[in-house]
Amino acid sequence: MTTSLIILSIIFIVVGIFGAVVPFLPGLPLAFIGTFLLSYVTHFDLISVPVLVALAFLALLSLGIDFASGAIGARLGKASLWGTVGAIAGLIVGIAFFGPFGLVLGPALGVLLFELVARRDQNHALKAAKSTLLTSLLGLALSGILSLVYVIVVVIAVIF
Repeated sequence: MTTSLIILSIIFIVVGIFGAVVPFLPGLPLAFIGTFLLSYVTHFDLISVPVLVALAFLALLSLGIDFASGAIGARLGKASLWGTVGAIAGLIVGIAFFGPFGLVLGPALGVLLFELVARRDQNHALKAAKSTLLTSLLGLALSGILSLVYVIVVVIAVIF
């Protein structure tokens, strides 16, 4: 039973790490579940509770970045309140209908559509959508960096 749980935890960790750079999967939170399971099964000998707390922080930070990057980009691009709402709606619809690409493209398309509906000029709407797309891509890159930090922390914790 213990061996099966260790294998399952490693699968969660590996899928989670890859999921950090695939927009559709909740990467680091999934990896954290695997890390916690591995720690629990090994009676916290491999990975201590303080390290788990740090890893939980990284996982929550990654999740926050994934979901907030589009809305932050909308605000940086001077989108109206409608545009920001469009980024959030685009995120939800994008994930539901476009899978991995929806997390990046959904907010930008949502901002564009909602800005145009709010009767903003086309140039302003395009500028806000471009900013949203760029910050969504930046958020994806930051999640990738956080996953690398996550792996380094886990490896160091297991070795030492």
